[in-house]
Amino acid sequence: MTSNKHRAARQLLLQESFGILSTISVDVPGYPFGSVTPYCVDRDCLPIVYISTIAQHTRNIIANSKVSLTVVEAGDSDDVQARGRLTILADARPADRSDKDIRDRYLRYFPSAVQYDDTHDFSFYRLEFVKARFIGGFGQIYWLSRDELCLRNPFSSMDEARIIQHMNMDHAAALSHIAGNASTEPLTMTGIDAEGFDGIQSGRKRRFYFERPIRTMEEARQILTSMSRPAAKTI
Repeated sequence: MTSNKHRAARQLLLQESFGILSTISVDVPGYPFGSVTPYCVDRDCLPIVYISTIAQHTRNIIANSKVSLTVVEAGDSDDVQARGRLTILADARPADRSDKDIRDRYLRYFPSAVQYDDTHDFSFYRLEFVKARFIGGFGQIYWLSRDELCLRNPFSSMDEARIIQHMNMDHAAALSHIAGNASTEPLTMTGIDAEGFDGIQSGRKRRFYFERPIRTMEEARQILTSMSRPAAKTI
């Protein structure tokens, strides 16, 4: 069973959208090169990045696949060390260009990336997990294995797409209620997994957690209905 510390690390990975991707430089051999990179996770909860073939990172990855991705909890505090941090050590592997699931999922999370989709200049890379270091606050510092951090999505790509389409097309009021704020901008669902769902509102990612893990389409319907009350009809 997943412990609270494992869940806290996974929540940080899932709630954020950007991290510092570091690769081993080919221009300055032996030194790490880092820059801010958007990411989402695949169905195995592994980070996916989308980078140009001419980017420094791509050149570095081709020479040495060992990378790290550091994710820092967003917040207003000036003390960045008071925020949660997660560093994933991984091997960057190019995703199959025919993998429609990775493409569709990434473009839901980053719609503006569609402008690069028709070119061969950008490619998806999956960060194959090796180990992770999580710092969640005083006394909350530990290493995590892949099995401890990653939780496979129980929904197939087809079932996830069905839920997302149904919620966005038929239950906008329910999503607005779940969003629970005064913004007039709609919340668009972008993904769902065992522990919660993601959406984009006013151009920013938002993560919503379930009160209990779910595994089936019926459980998804029940928990989304419960979260949306008293909005509109049953989902």
